[in-house]
Amino acid sequence: MKKSFEPSLQSIQPPALPVNTLSFSAGAAAMENIALPDLIPLKELQHLQDVYAETAGIASIITAVNGQPITRPSNFSKVCTMVRSTEIGARNCMHSGKILGAKARSLQKPTYHQCLSCGFIDASAPITVAGHHLANWIIGQINPAKVNKQQIREYAVKLSLNPDTLAAALEEMSSMPLEQFEKNLQLLWLLAKKLSTLAFNNWLLSRDNIMLSQAEKEIMKLNQNLETRVREAEAANAELEKTLARLQETQTQLIQHERLASLGGLVAGIAHEINTPVGTGVTAASYLEQETRATAKLFDSGKLKKSDLANYLAKSMDAAQILLLNLRRASELILSFKRVAVDQSSASRQLFNIKDCIDAVILSLRPNLKKVSHRIIVNCSDPLYVDSYPGAFSQIFTNLIMNSLIHAFPQKQQGTITIDIMLQKNELCLQYADDGQGIPQQHQEKIFEPFFTTRRGQGGTGLGLHIIYNIVTQQLKGEIHCQSGVNQGTCFRITLPIENGGTLQ
Repeated sequence: MKKSFEPSLQSIQPPALPVNTLSFSAGAAAMENIALPDLIPLKELQHLQDVYAETAGIASIITAVNGQPITRPSNFSKVCTMVRSTEIGARNCMHSGKILGAKARSLQKPTYHQCLSCGFIDASAPITVAGHHLANWIIGQINPAKVNKQQIREYAVKLSLNPDTLAAALEEMSSMPLEQFEKNLQLLWLLAKKLSTLAFNNWLLSRDNIMLSQAEKEIMKLNQNLETRVREAEAANAELEKTLARLQETQTQLIQHERLASLGGLVAGIAHEINTPVGTGVTAASYLEQETRATAKLFDSGKLKKSDLANYLAKSMDAAQILLLNLRRASELILSFKRVAVDQSSASRQLFNIKDCIDAVILSLRPNLKKVSHRIIVNCSDPLYVDSYPGAFSQIFTNLIMNSLIHAFPQKQQGTITIDIMLQKNELCLQYADDGQGIPQQHQEKIFEPFFTTRRGQGGTGLGLHIIYNIVTQQLKGEIHCQSGVNQGTCFRITLPIENGGTLQ
């Protein structure tokens, strides 16, 4: 007798992420009768969910804590759509989402398990306001466990569905490696926390009833400024969509390039490298849009204070700057990977201030640096101009800083990163050092090898330092060396010939 299809609840926990869940006991009681759409318009929730689902290529839905849908499903598979159309299937799906959401809320870290309905892998991140669990953002419908046709046929009979139709729909499901799914889960966790923060801020605004008046000239100026910011946000979103389209085009070219023996690993490396600027850009664009709408709402109601305007202008300026820097950074990375795919140079050579380049990298990584208390010290005679490839220098320092954040300071302890830029004889010397935990002796000879990583099961691809090595030795015709010791920090020394770099003071 064949075993019937009864998925079991199997929870697998990826590494914990930093959590900033808002918790205010005084406001918890006031949240009892408030739903998430009361704080964030349903249309905005749906739009954010749709964009995330389409970009990540994964199913997504936001539900109440009892499993009842709040938003419409995004990118759902035919199998799950058919199952949820039945009373039993819908009940199983909501029950599974309820259990998963409660577990993620309790553990305060990303959580995923096998769905009680179809047996696919789902994940959840809680949305909380003032300590009150309002909703769950659920993604998934991936099939790494390989639910087979026989199982799905047996389940179709239980749901009074056509077994052949449901089995045929199973063949159309897209597959996703579990490692890539965990990276999507990290972005989901970040977005859920941003939604929690936004909902809490909206709750505070709705609670306040402060009346103010302003001069007609100030109101007209504010209105013009708001319209400008909205147009900038729309243009930034359009540019971000173009950047994502270029990324997909680059990935397609890499897939077709037969000379890349380790194709799967390289595609994973692209996602790893692009994730930081694109993720930061999406967050900044969403934050700017929400701040603009909130400020416009205050303006329309006549409750806008001068301090509110000043606060909005400061926030929007920071968000716009971060957004533009990260869009440019993502574009440079895509051009770099495209160059690897087609074996030709497409980056632009130009004269630029190297310290400004490093400062821009540090600014673009500020969302990552805000989570920790590290210091970054840049020692460079200013101005020091280089006739070279600013995209290559940006990628070198981005990878080095991210490498330190991940490997040198894994426990988030406070550390110091020092960058020294010097001209010595006929060479430009770049020295990057951190005072982190260092690299064991047995690993030092392998750190520049492709796909070597000590975090294989934790999302590491082993491509970061290999990419730096290729940029330094192939594109810039220089040398890179590493000195390190356990608990003695790590130092990378890069030397570039002036005749090739065209460096001048």
